[in-house]
Amino acid sequence: MVETGRVIHRRYLLQRIIKQEHTCTIYQALDQVLQRTVSVKVIPAAHASAYRAAIRLTSQFSHPNIVGTYDLIVEPETLYVVQEYVDGDEFAVLLQTQLPALQIVDIGVQVCSALVYAGSASRKVCHGNLTPNAIMRDRRGLIRVNNFALPSDLAYFTNWSRIGGVHADGIVSDRELAWGHASEGRRADDTRALGLLLYQLLAGRTPGVSSVEPPSDGRLHFLRNVPAQLCEIVARAVVRQHPQHISTAETLSSELKALAETLEPPSSLAIGGVYQPEDPTKSKSLLGIGRLATAPTVREMQTDSVLLRPPSDIASQQAAAKPFAAAPTVADFDFKLATADQSNYPEREAQAPSQRLSLPMLLLIGLIVFALFFAVGYFVANILPH
Repeated sequence: MVETGRVIHRRYLLQRIIKQEHTCTIYQALDQVLQRTVSVKVIPAAHASAYRAAIRLTSQFSHPNIVGTYDLIVEPETLYVVQEYVDGDEFAVLLQTQLPALQIVDIGVQVCSALVYAGSASRKVCHGNLTPNAIMRDRRGLIRVNNFALPSDLAYFTNWSRIGGVHADGIVSDRELAWGHASEGRRADDTRALGLLLYQLLAGRTPGVSSVEPPSDGRLHFLRNVPAQLCEIVARAVVRQHPQHISTAETLSSELKALAETLEPPSSLAIGGVYQPEDPTKSKSLLGIGRLATAPTVREMQTDSVLLRPPSDIASQQAAAKPFAAAPTVADFDFKLATADQSNYPEREAQAPSQRLSLPMLLLIGLIVFALFFAVGYFVANILPH
């Protein structure tokens, strides 16, 4: 391990360890030439070739949602990758706060933007390793995606393969291709990987956890206040056998943007989704799991007022967020999204007008009060003896 205080290439002063990953150690460092903070990945020789190949594919990337690369320093036993330093929250921190649905939708849209940029005709790069370690959110609310074109974390994707019926041989598509090179299957892998990340932000979990494990029953367990439409979009991205499966970042982005227009920032009434078959006699659960006996109840979704892009005071907004719901709802993987009965809502709306006084009525009451005061004053001035 490289010690803090060391100067790399007579330029980069290693100040502190940010994170220890399986293939590298990440330091916060000072670029003593440009006097700016950077991050330095210290990569042992065993993994150097994969990182060098990834840098060759992504060195020209310039996108607000992608972490920039500044320098590459090669030594006999170690490779140093100098990157933009991102001051913000890692994905594990985002998991510890129940983010409003609109913010989670926005996270998905921003990651889609990075994937679409990398996969454009002039670049043709897939991420391939879109895990929680690849995602951060900076203090401005921008999602920053890192680790493009690196080898897939097979242990992570194998662990999540039980969701959506992914077989072991389909965890990574087109294995004959070099890491990072685009194909239709690789694009679908990235889209599903993003769906898994969004699910983890929406999943029922113990407050304060820094990671989410895939459910042992193979079903998606959403928090009770998650909008049903968002549950459906995430399920369509994750479940490859879904008849309306979302397999591209462009389609997922379009679906999320359309949903964002329907979500009201202050608060809304929503439920977690329960996936049921259109015809119980003809359709079965994808994973062979029975349907829930009861649908979830409707609860009011308590959220802060947010824009599509979170404001600059993200930290204070997270501190004010509500704690997690005590019990999650469960979404089954049959393809029709059920919604709860909302027949009471028109009744509430019908009662609303009766609780408000019209302007003419207010004027009439005012005139009556004025007349009463006038009569009392006249009586006191003219009738009572002086």
